[in-house]
Amino acid sequence: MSKLKAGSFVFVVKRDDTSNYVVIGRIVSDADKVYRIRGTFIRPIGLIERIKAGRAQGKPIDALNNPDPNNCIFFIIDRLDTGNFDEVVDPRVDKIIPINENRYFVLDGWIKESMPELFSNYFNSISEDEKAEARSILINRMNSLMSQELKEHVYAVARSSQIL
Repeated sequence: MSKLKAGSFVFVVKRDDTSNYVVIGRIVSDADKVYRIRGTFIRPIGLIERIKAGRAQGKPIDALNNPDPNNCIFFIIDRLDTGNFDEVVDPRVDKIIPINENRYFVLDGWIKESMPELFSNYFNSISEDEKAEARSILINRMNSLMSQELKEHVYAVARSSQIL
């Protein structure tokens, strides 16, 4: 595990009134063992709604209760509330996990390319026609991705979700 320092990419788990949410970003400064992090916050509103409705169990609930870079796909495969994050984070209160640059760019690309919405549209389609259209849109978007790592990641998720 690498040392936390200015310039490091991180995956931060924070807690609010309703659930855990995560921040992916970069440490821009550190002082007195607290870190100023600039990046993107990710709140899994689709997953929270599915859990409240009783439609999610197992790994998605585990991912919400204890998110980390390895299980966060269950956290970010549905509708998200995202936005800019630029705050001080205290590792005595919030979990800070160093991640490598590639992992950061895959997660960031996943959000910037609206992958959660596309997967959500597929999973929440009612009719077979809607599902086929959502699948077609998702495949077209996957084929147009420029980042090879992101493309491989999205294809892997689509295959494991039995979309492909």
